[in-house]
Amino acid sequence: MSAVQILVRVVARPSARRELLQALLDWAAAARSAPGLHASNVYEDVETQGVFGLVADWEGQVALDAHLLTDTFGFLLGALDVLTRTAHVSVTRAMDEFPNDALPTIRRLRHRAADPSGSHPS
Repeated sequence: MSAVQILVRVVARPSARRELLQALLDWAAAARSAPGLHASNVYEDVETQGVFGLVADWEGQVALDAHLLTDTFGFLLGALDVLTRTAHVSVTRAMDEFPNDALPTIRRLRHRAADPSGSHPS
């Protein structure tokens, strides 16, 4: 089973920042008891107040799909409809070449690209 991540980026209506933040926090807290959820976090852009991110890591597509059908996620969707100017949701699946921490792999790729001779060790 592969890991799946849902990413949500939303821009609050100017008058609804607090309500949207509370809805996101409520969702994250409730979702943490969902089967198959590894982590859920809510972020606010430090440069632009009212722009939020939500990241949730699931053990696989089956667990995410089950959660998407719950009332908990339904309430979040309702809040997004009412409290946001824009909302973007994406789902990504972990790739074998990028394990949980992709930073070491990215550094190796950059090192290889910086050394055109190809004389570096793998």
